[in-house]
Amino acid sequence: MFLRVIRNKFLAGLVIVIPIVVTVKALSWLFLTVDSLFGPSLESFFGRRLPGVGVAMTLAIVFLSGVLFSKGPLNRLLGTLEELVDAVPLVGTVYGAIKKVLQGFGNPEAPGAFQRFVLARLPGRTTPGFLTGTFTLARPDGSSQALCTVYIPTNHLYVGDVVVLPRADVIETDLTVEDGVSLILSAGASVPPTLRQK
Repeated sequence: MFLRVIRNKFLAGLVIVIPIVVTVKALSWLFLTVDSLFGPSLESFFGRRLPGVGVAMTLAIVFLSGVLFSKGPLNRLLGTLEELVDAVPLVGTVYGAIKKVLQGFGNPEAPGAFQRFVLARLPGRTTPGFLTGTFTLARPDGSSQALCTVYIPTNHLYVGDVVVLPRADVIETDLTVEDGVSLILSAGASVPPTLRQK
């Protein structure tokens, strides 16, 4: 029993730490690579070091990647590469989890995207979350019920639970998804004085 608890906590720690380390390392590597490629050329062209050029070039490359790889043949190539990454144990799982959550914030058209910031009524508490979908549950007796899927972050933003609730237990608010992210990351400190129900 004790060893199982230790193992579960260790795995939970991995799920929290690995995506953070991977993201920081990836951004750090990208920045250093871009800076080493373009920094010397721009320095010799302008005759002096330009502070912030590495950051600007990194942002430009990330933006252009979003434009170029979102549609067309490059998007299909990216899909093939992602299938190869998915086949690698652990790496595929971490990459897939990070991608799904980031897609949820960055692309409202993506499957599983975070549509709106909501308050979810759970037994004994009301908790902030993100509406990810709605569906109708058809029962054998012919009746039906409108339900919602809500993503409830439990640690940072990429670790959480998906709960299914009756539509009446999901309170839609006037906060944007970005405002909701800020509220959660600030541990509730950034909540506005008045929150309007939609």
